[in-house]
Amino acid sequence: MNDITVNSELAAQYAAALRDYLAGVEGNPLLRAYRLGRKAIAENLSLSALAEIHEQVLTDFSADAASLGEGVDLELQAEEFFREALAPFERAPLGNDETIARLRLLNESLARTNRRLIEICREKDQAIAALRQSEETLRGSHLDLEKRLKTQTSALEATGATLRAEIAERKLTEIALRESEARFRTIFEKAGIGIALLDREGRIRECNFALQEMLGFSAKELHGKVIFDLSFPEDYQISVERFKGLIEGQYKHYSLDKRFIRKNGTTVWVRKIVSGIYGFRGELQFAVDMIEDITESKVAEESLRESEARFRQIADMTREWIWEQDANGCYTYSSEAVKDILGYDVEEIIGKPYYDLFFPEDRERCAALAPRLIAREQPFFRLVNRYRSKDGREVFTESTGIPLSDRRGSLLKWRGVDHDITERKRFEDALRLRDRAIEASSVGIIITDPHQPGNPIIYANPAFIQMTGRSRDEVIGWNPRFLQGPDTDPKAVEEIRKAIREERDCHLTLKNYRKDGTPFWNELIISPVRDEHGRVTHFIGTQTDVTALRRIEEERHEMEIAMQLQLSLLPEAPLHLPGALIAGYCLPAAHVGGDYFDYFNTEEGVDVVIADVSGHSVGAALIMAETRSILKLGTHWMTKGQARLRHGARKTLAALNDLLFEDLNRANFFISMFYLSYDASTRRIRYANAGHNRPLLVRKGTRNCMELDADGLILGVQKGVDFEEKTLALNEGDTVLLYTDGVTEARNDQGEFFGEARLCDLVVEHAQASPQELIQIIVDELGNFCRGRPFDDDISLVVLKVLH
Repeated sequence: MNDITVNSELAAQYAAALRDYLAGVEGNPLLRAYRLGRKAIAENLSLSALAEIHEQVLTDFSADAASLGEGVDLELQAEEFFREALAPFERAPLGNDETIARLRLLNESLARTNRRLIEICREKDQAIAALRQSEETLRGSHLDLEKRLKTQTSALEATGATLRAEIAERKLTEIALRESEARFRTIFEKAGIGIALLDREGRIRECNFALQEMLGFSAKELHGKVIFDLSFPEDYQISVERFKGLIEGQYKHYSLDKRFIRKNGTTVWVRKIVSGIYGFRGELQFAVDMIEDITESKVAEESLRESEARFRQIADMTREWIWEQDANGCYTYSSEAVKDILGYDVEEIIGKPYYDLFFPEDRERCAALAPRLIAREQPFFRLVNRYRSKDGREVFTESTGIPLSDRRGSLLKWRGVDHDITERKRFEDALRLRDRAIEASSVGIIITDPHQPGNPIIYANPAFIQMTGRSRDEVIGWNPRFLQGPDTDPKAVEEIRKAIREERDCHLTLKNYRKDGTPFWNELIISPVRDEHGRVTHFIGTQTDVTALRRIEEERHEMEIAMQLQLSLLPEAPLHLPGALIAGYCLPAAHVGGDYFDYFNTEEGVDVVIADVSGHSVGAALIMAETRSILKLGTHWMTKGQARLRHGARKTLAALNDLLFEDLNRANFFISMFYLSYDASTRRIRYANAGHNRPLLVRKGTRNCMELDADGLILGVQKGVDFEEKTLALNEGDTVLLYTDGVTEARNDQGEFFGEARLCDLVVEHAQASPQELIQIIVDELGNFCRGRPFDDDISLVVLKVLH
């Protein structure tokens, strides 16, 4: 048997014996280890070989330590077993090296045993500490468990009580729900607004009678119809998008102003409030669509916007301080003129009561009086206020305001205008002393009534009273012939009589006499005033003391001729000229109106003018008579050889503004005017605007109106105004409509304005009509629109049509 076989057998025996020892098998396994040591000596097996066998067996055992049983310390018992196997070598005759090797192996085994014992002690200490910690943790867990058990027990008892209460409440809720459903059904059917229940696709599943009436469909026709399909085309997309947001849960409800198309094809404005009803998972189950008809309010809003736009435009164009105050007298709107008058920016006065701008000594008194004055809700006129400007100056204004109320008569706000009279106030005493001299040199104006015996004077202004030296009682009710005297030209007197008989204009200069017999040269202009039927109702005479200018008139013969030419008021018939036809119409709102239009030939073609004096009174008519006279006189000069004076529409308005400024400012009037010159050879127009309504131009073959606009301030606001002039080429078939604001601001019984849009539609629709026909169509449509309601303002129209 060789060494390899011996080693293998011995290793197997050694492993079996060591396993039995470690497993606690009976039969004294240590004795077997001793015998195996002796067997190794007998078979001349070296100590190192035995040690290798031991190490190999331990390695094999380590991989299968679990099979050796619990509580077995493999390393300690294996070392003990190994030392028992080495015991026979102690008595065997060994060499020194073998002896040393045996001792070394024993020492190593003992060292390993000691290390292991130390580790076991440490592990036991750690186990004891961990056990104690576990006991403390277990004790705490036990206490916590008891506490939680008590808490849960109390919670379960409270939950039980709550559950019993909820069951009772749920029964009450079911009863209330049934009652609520009945009330909802009543409200749904009898509501004054339209209500529809919609599914997720927007289909109408149920709708009430109000919605059926609003849209003109029956309930059967509406059922299942997608509500978006009833939308006005421009509102379809927004309607779908907003409903989509409701489906996706972006919001729970939304409101939307939109238009529907009724069954009869008409459009209705509505305000929708759509609310979503959602399920437990957040999905939209159905939507409640509440629909209110707001067509009337939309129309009112549009009219209000147009009115406000016109109001703001005038406010921006004029230097008058136009304002609005709430019911407590606090400013809610102010024009930019407050900056020029008081030095404040608009933002600085908004929200302040008007008396906050007064001087301190006036402020307390006015603050105490303000509630009583406001409560009266009465308009006020030319009320003089004393303000303290931003830089501390004393500023006087003349204030006029009116209260504005709602339909129930409740005060909404105040609207008014302040005119800066600081300079006038400062020099009022001096002006009063000089009034006689100023009025003696100004124009005198009278109105006579030809329907009374003797054609007596029914109105005379202060300048005329001063000019004649008579009292008012000596003038009113008398024929103006009392001005004639010994040297009054009989031919001039006959010319006046003839003009009265023929109901035409008269312009001449003659010698008249004051009451004291003093003669003076009087430049007289007489013009007939006609009603809508062309019947003369009154004569207006403007009289100027031109004694000082007589010498100049004699030296300037051409001017004398121009001053004596007849003037006309409104044209009596349409004007025909090569390539164009012009017609006009005027209907005063009052017995004497403030509108004016005219057209007259020029070297190039024709000039057209339309104007409107503020107010509807004798004063307004007199101002317009003066305006007509000056304009006619200027035109007369040009047609009698003074063509070099012609500078176009812009300078015509500028010159007219400067000439009229003093009279307009003194009388608190202003004039809006549009001036147009048409060149028949080139078919071009030149025009300028003094704050008047923008005329409408309709090109042949088009379906829209073009506004003829040019910048310019109304006449009588300030001197030295620069007006913008524009030019434009016209073509055959083009139509130009000039009008006053009485047309667009005519209202029906519901307070709806006629408006620019309706006027434009009429002109476009009847653009092929003649000027006279178009004017008659507009006038008839105005009558139908107002349904017999009197016009609030004068109605004036002029139509220029380009012919072949």
